[in-house]
Amino acid sequence: MIQLSQVAAANYHYKRYSLDYFLDSVAGLGFRNIELWASGPHFHLDYFTMEDVKQLNKKIKERGLKVICLTPEQYVYPVSISHPDPEYRKQSVEFFRRHIEAASLLECDKVLVTTGIAYLDADEAEAWKWCRESLSEICKTAEKEGVFLPIEAFTSYTTQVFNSAAHIAKMIQEVGSPNLKGLADTDVMATTGKDTIHDFIRELGDDLDHVHFVDGNPGGHLVPGEGRLNMAEALKALNDIDYKGYLGLELLDRRYILDPDKAMKDSLAWFEKHLEGN
Repeated sequence: MIQLSQVAAANYHYKRYSLDYFLDSVAGLGFRNIELWASGPHFHLDYFTMEDVKQLNKKIKERGLKVICLTPEQYVYPVSISHPDPEYRKQSVEFFRRHIEAASLLECDKVLVTTGIAYLDADEAEAWKWCRESLSEICKTAEKEGVFLPIEAFTSYTTQVFNSAAHIAKMIQEVGSPNLKGLADTDVMATTGKDTIHDFIRELGDDLDHVHFVDGNPGGHLVPGEGRLNMAEALKALNDIDYKGYLGLELLDRRYILDPDKAMKDSLAWFEKHLEGN
């Protein structure tokens, strides 16, 4: 059965507060695991040396916390492993390689990856090929560092060639690396409208390695229970397969920015209610 210890706090909605504040807050609330959003102002890797990363790891461990997934900002930044320009793809691959190395220093064995934006006027087969080739290169570094790469499907507003559970499963098979895994985001799948959590479970099987467990209308990435999605059903589906991974709280709605602690407390309250007896 899923345990409360599998719920991972995240710093997305703490961006108006310092990283130290986030760490103190979630440790004080009883979290032991965090998904670390790697972006400014908290942790933009271009501004950190490897020694800085080691010091950050020390700071995290001193609070009794562990980074279970490093999630570099790759949605609004110029990162796209399916871009037509080979130099653009090369730099995007290097971006992920640096974050894999940083994850190792943080004693974290997961780095979230995405395809980036796919042009609507580009050939879909070519975009898929560019993405596959890029992932194959990234996986070489991941295998060397012992880091797994849960890959997330986006909505059709971002990519038309990689927005379903079936796409993730197909890419994992084609790349052929044991370190490439799948991620299910409950709000993204509802927004896309192609899949449910049951589809992700069926398509990915043992390769389902990480879940963003967030509510929505769809859309919004809300605290569980604050949107219109059936979060209880999603939790039951994961329970039914004895899911052992983490449930990352990727809370993105601006309503949480000024009082991020409340969002964390409300999330915990939802899980405490729905995990009673576990």
